[in-house]
Amino acid sequence: MIHQTLPELFFAACEKFDKENAVLVKQNGQFHPYSHKFFRQRVDHFARGLMALGLEAGSAFAIFSETRFEWVIADMAILSAGCISVPVYPSVPEDQLEFILNDAEVKGVVVSSKDLLEKIRTAKPAVPKLKWIICMESGELPSEIHGFHQVEIMGSEQDNQKGFEARMKAIRSEDVFTYVYTSGTTGMPKGVMLTHANMLANIAGVESAVPFRPEDTCLSHLPLSHVLERMAGYYLMIYCGVSIAYAESMKTVAEDLMLVRPTVMISVPRLFEKIYAKVMDNFRSSGFLKRKFINWAVDLACTAAPTLGRRKPLTGLFATKYNLADKAVFAKIREKTGGRLRYLISGGAPLPKEIGTFFLGIGIRILEGYGLTETAPVLCVNRPDLIKVGTVGPAIENVEIRIAEDGEILAKGPNVMKGYHNNPEATAEVFENGWFKTGDIGELDSDGYLRITDRKKEILVTSGGKNIAPQPIENSLKVSDYIEQVVLIGDRHNYITALIVPPWETVQVWGPALGCSTDPEKVCKDAKFHAVLEADIKQRLQDFARYEQPKKFTVLPHFLTEEGGELTPSLKLKRRIISQKYAAQIEAMYAEGED
Repeated sequence: MIHQTLPELFFAACEKFDKENAVLVKQNGQFHPYSHKFFRQRVDHFARGLMALGLEAGSAFAIFSETRFEWVIADMAILSAGCISVPVYPSVPEDQLEFILNDAEVKGVVVSSKDLLEKIRTAKPAVPKLKWIICMESGELPSEIHGFHQVEIMGSEQDNQKGFEARMKAIRSEDVFTYVYTSGTTGMPKGVMLTHANMLANIAGVESAVPFRPEDTCLSHLPLSHVLERMAGYYLMIYCGVSIAYAESMKTVAEDLMLVRPTVMISVPRLFEKIYAKVMDNFRSSGFLKRKFINWAVDLACTAAPTLGRRKPLTGLFATKYNLADKAVFAKIREKTGGRLRYLISGGAPLPKEIGTFFLGIGIRILEGYGLTETAPVLCVNRPDLIKVGTVGPAIENVEIRIAEDGEILAKGPNVMKGYHNNPEATAEVFENGWFKTGDIGELDSDGYLRITDRKKEILVTSGGKNIAPQPIENSLKVSDYIEQVVLIGDRHNYITALIVPPWETVQVWGPALGCSTDPEKVCKDAKFHAVLEADIKQRLQDFARYEQPKKFTVLPHFLTEEGGELTPSLKLKRRIISQKYAAQIEAMYAEGED
């Protein structure tokens, strides 16, 4: 094992790399560097401040914040004080917030803003074990609330360095370091218990599959409450000495890419889908000759992708054509990402094959991977020198993957969780003969590369007995110029229907081009737009069986969102909630009878 505990990994990395730009934080529109010494000192002071408050080893302490530098300071300080860190998504509903704080028996919460502070203060009467609330935001605070810097100053003034060091030495690799509450698509979340050994095994496995260098810079923009960003964008980057830049917000990622010019990044398909859609919108607004040239270039990129995925050189006349397209088109797209990306890791949801092929073809290597919160999280990932678009790669070191008779993916390895906190029944349900049951359906190719076909629980079973996997169909539709989000419906019905959300952010461009309004409410009912969608759906799903193709669809005038309850914080569809929320629209699609 690379280290015994995460604090050991952190303090060793600070001493080993000792960089002046360990962390980059955006202030007044610019990114400013902070050193490993500064990072280490803040963790040290905050941990000792928590101890001065009276926090005992083994206690749980929550972090209720968006991604920012103080998040990782708080997390590493909590762990270094021998305690359990409990990340909570800022968007969590009030009932789930109370459930998580009580289930984890948290003694304190670190919040980022005064808005989130009010949520915690509202919940506090229902959380009897909650003693301390610490707010990152500066300014005047209620008397019972501690300021983040106040706790750091308190820690720096304490004579408890030996006690702090003793706390760290007492931590064991088999100790639980976090409860990560899965957002879940139904019911209350479950608290995944991960040990230091689980996370350290995953860090070692991913690093051996995808090398990172101290010269690299990573732009961190995903929620640190999500275990992928926490492992790969935080712990792994620290272990490898990579500089971490914290995006100002999810809304500023495009701007921050240009300022930071990262060489590596952890992201989700949603980012790539948005970049792809923007590129395609720009293409469509070009003149006829330019559009023709760009279409030619994109065709070249898609043809080149399999060769580039194996890092094989292009040859002959094709190489000459590709180089021309690269200078005229692809390099300009890469420049919009900062122009220095070596590769990106994509996880959290399936990456549409067409989008993966496009990016690989233009010289941006996306390494799609796969895992779950319960596996800390990575099980598989494509390798930099062999990318197979449409797969999530082979298993990482120390992980075994097996396909059960019913197609379910089973996993085994040192990164698999200890279990669900306070939920032995749920723990027993997901293990079988030592194998963790992922709940996903998949298949392995001859190179051991895993292809995910769907979620086991999301398979649609029609009234005629047909089993339909919605994700491959939805992914095929999401690359349409006129479809941004899509949800297939059809469980216990005789045919498939769909809820469709167009890319409303760019309706000003494509609406008039189709002879339609730019008002989403009007476009939803426009017969011309419906005809365009129908033809596009038919063309994109021509390789699917007739019974897998939507017979009817409804266009929604707004996006499905986390705030609206339709998406999880990791942007997965909450199919049950969506079916309930849009029951009237769904019922109307089946109202004429099912033949």
